[in-house]
Amino acid sequence: MKRKFLFLYLNTGSGHKNAAKVLKQALERQYPDCEVFMLHGFGENSRKLGNYIFEKVYAVACNYISGLYPLIYDTAQFRFVQWLYVLGLSLSVPKRLRKFILKNQITDVVSFHFALTPPLVKTLRFIPWKLNVSEIVTDPFNGTHAWYYERNQHFLVFSERAKQAAMEECNVKEENLKVIPFLNNPKFKIPFDAKKIAETKIKHGFNPDKKIVLLVGGGEGLPGIEKLIHKCIRHKPDFALAVVCGRDENRRKKLSALANKHPFLDLHVFGFVDFLDELVKICSCAVIKAGPATLMEIVECRKPVIICKYIHNQEKENVHFAVKNHLGWFIRKPEKIYDKITQILSDSDAERKMDEKLTKLSFDTDSEKAARIVYENKW
Repeated sequence: MKRKFLFLYLNTGSGHKNAAKVLKQALERQYPDCEVFMLHGFGENSRKLGNYIFEKVYAVACNYISGLYPLIYDTAQFRFVQWLYVLGLSLSVPKRLRKFILKNQITDVVSFHFALTPPLVKTLRFIPWKLNVSEIVTDPFNGTHAWYYERNQHFLVFSERAKQAAMEECNVKEENLKVIPFLNNPKFKIPFDAKKIAETKIKHGFNPDKKIVLLVGGGEGLPGIEKLIHKCIRHKPDFALAVVCGRDENRRKKLSALANKHPFLDLHVFGFVDFLDELVKICSCAVIKAGPATLMEIVECRKPVIICKYIHNQEKENVHFAVKNHLGWFIRKPEKIYDKITQILSDSDAERKMDEKLTKLSFDTDSEKAARIVYENKW
């Protein structure tokens, strides 16, 4: 049979879908004879309960109700609670997956979200051929134990640390785990020279002679960023601000109104963008939430990073990675964040120092290598 891959994802943040897109492009570049489909587990913009819980509730919990997501995350570490989630997802998802797999003669299925693997496993007995099934754990260093609910499946992880955690904490067998490169979009590796930076600043409405600070938090935006912006209003900085709000339309409207009210601030507000690499490359530093995709993309562009928030437990190791390797700082208080920004912007060697630190760091982001491992997979 012709190799036909099905990549399953959900829109919780942006890391799951982005990783799937990067791997899809790498597979199609190297193996033009294969075909890759991407499928939202519940259907894009579906009104099903699973979609509401895993996308809408996730966004609200992360951005607006402090303490709700930590509660969800901690309870989801227990296998009984995971079983309850799986029970609910098993009502409609397996039928949807089975229909798609049979119709398109899929040979390989890769799950990019832990919620989709259990219903996927339930479909296997209805498929009259052997499916190659694997799960890519998009948390690079640690993550919820729900990733490993189906312990006998095959898992692709981004680090030896994640591999060890799976074996020690979730009793996954070593032979069911493989380490692959982190799935960063290759366009973040392409450097901009001074001319290109100036042209891109103008393209996105910035003064080409002004330094830019990027505020970004992934697909759901950066919660609580208004406090830092109000600090900037008080200090009247000589740098511009670029804020990416992602899917948080309410925050985008609120900040756009703030930008109109304070034109001296030079505040530029964006929604969900497909040109984040350009904004990263024209900025002098970035303030972020510690999502793995956002962190790795900015680090790959050699930009200093200030982490102001992280998701309880789930993103804690991402913070440790950045701080331990001197790639950035973890600072919560807006006043101290502002002080660190001014310190970074006044350091003419900031980018060179970042380059030296990354040269010493061995963290693989070769998507072509990841594609070869997935295509030639022999479990």
